[in-house]
Amino acid sequence: MKLKKPSAKTATQTAAITGGVIVGGALSKGVFGLIHENTVTDDPTAQKKAENMGLIKRAAIIVATGAGAAFLDGNDSLSSVTRGSLIGMAAVQTLEVVATLAKRGGVTPESSASTASQKFLARTTGLGCPCNSSTGLAFMPPAYSPRYSLSLENDRGLGNPDENDIWETKDLWSVSA
Repeated sequence: MKLKKPSAKTATQTAAITGGVIVGGALSKGVFGLIHENTVTDDPTAQKKAENMGLIKRAAIIVATGAGAAFLDGNDSLSSVTRGSLIGMAAVQTLEVVATLAKRGGVTPESSASTASQKFLARTTGLGCPCNSSTGLAFMPPAYSPRYSLSLENDRGLGNPDENDIWETKDLWSVSA
């Protein structure tokens, strides 16, 4: 392997392939979303069956896009973008398969990993995102302070300054007679 000064043609081809890989990677998630419906159930057998179907569909995408990239011939920019897109689709789907199999195989997610090697393995296999585990995630509804009124009856700071004093705070919990 030798490093040399790139020509304009190789720079253009590299940019086309790189752009294609990025676009193909993003498109692959959309394509997978079109052909597979994620279902979440409490039944473990149904969940595993849906996960297995997802793995089979991902494998089909990997094989189809890998074969397409291998059989594609041409040295122009359009061929490079197309080849890069196919490679990007195969790469992203392969990473998703690895993450699914690692999760199934018992790799500790990063959020619950205790050692540096466990965290490294979790990040390498795609389990580094805290969204991959449900620990520590909770829904917190927005907190509304009773000091601020959400009604449009009193536009603060507009109209009569005596009635709409911007510094006046009304007690929303008080009962008017």
